[in-house]
Amino acid sequence: MTAETTFSPERVAGLRSGALSEVRAALAGLPREDLAAWLATPEGEAVLRSAFDRMPERYTGGLTDGPRTARWEVERSPADTVAYDLVLTEDTCDVRETGISGDPAVTLALDAVSFVEMASAAAQGMDLLLKGRLHIQGDVHLAMRMESLFGLAEPGESG
Repeated sequence: MTAETTFSPERVAGLRSGALSEVRAALAGLPREDLAAWLATPEGEAVLRSAFDRMPERYTGGLTDGPRTARWEVERSPADTVAYDLVLTEDTCDVRETGISGDPAVTLALDAVSFVEMASAAAQGMDLLLKGRLHIQGDVHLAMRMESLFGLAEPGESG
């Protein structure tokens, strides 16, 4: 498979869309190593950053013991890590650069491909954790609530 075929304009549009079903369709049949290499490019970084930009609109709320900060560290080897703090309250999700919100209640670290899979509900956090692709430091209970707090469907469901 060539780079042009792997990352056709249609596939890139699907990855950029933010619609769960479109992102999952763009991931279908895409070799993990090809996606990892693409996510390490400036275009791939823009897709990761746009996923964080969309988090406030996907936030379903309900965190009654807030505000709580969840730090996400998305590793893009050999490129720089993309990291954000999400300050969560009962009704809001505020996406901030890391370090300005104090110490996080939880830090979730994972590779870029796993982040895209989790953010599109193509993979569940528990599966990524069991495979050693998701690392959690701090409040595990809060980490396990991330998918429900952002309305992520089970794999295969529309969204």
